[in-house]
Amino acid sequence: MDYKGIFIDNKKTEQLSTSIEEIEAHSNKVRRNLISCNLNNCPCCAVAPDEFKKHEARERQFYVIVEQVIQVIIGLLIRWKCPGCGKTFTEYPEFALPYKRYTVPTILKFSAFYTEDEKISYREVNKKMPVAYPDSEKQMGHTSIHRWITDIGNSTEIIRNSIDMILQADPSSSICRDIASFIIPPKKYRTPERLKLLFHCRQFLKIQNLFSQIFGVKIFPNFDTKLIFQ
Repeated sequence: MDYKGIFIDNKKTEQLSTSIEEIEAHSNKVRRNLISCNLNNCPCCAVAPDEFKKHEARERQFYVIVEQVIQVIIGLLIRWKCPGCGKTFTEYPEFALPYKRYTVPTILKFSAFYTEDEKISYREVNKKMPVAYPDSEKQMGHTSIHRWITDIGNSTEIIRNSIDMILQADPSSSICRDIASFIIPPKKYRTPERLKLLFHCRQFLKIQNLFSQIFGVKIFPNFDTKLIFQ
């Protein structure tokens, strides 16, 4: 996969993160009570989501990349309350994940940049795709990419369930053969555990594109109930 020239045209940098406009549009919907509940049944008492009540809207910081500079944007997330057990849940839009300030496109694209290039290191990713904080020489740390890949690589249940759904929708799909053929260069890992995480991360990145094409929704957060119910 060729990522050369991503930063030649600043207009292309917006592809690396959710836009400010998208975050603001979601926040406006939260303020105007235009968000419908898209969660699953309550995992504690099985009450249907159409019975959930709006609990509150809470602020959340997001890091958006604009022309290679990180912009801090305050967005709103909606929380729902189950009338059966009283437990509250945060509903995440497609661009957000729990405990992550960077948006989903940033996490996926930087992870792909590292895993799809057999020779590149974490630090070299930062050199080829420099992203800096405003009014500062500090850049996004290479350890962030390492953590993102770890998180994605641990999503084995999501990978299995996604493959099952893809094969149900298209039994002739070559997805199993495609992801089984992935090779992780030895220089990318030192332990068998890291090898598995990198392998699973590559699998996820391949699967999530196909999943979106078939079902018209993103795996994150729609297909990850562990992330949704927090």
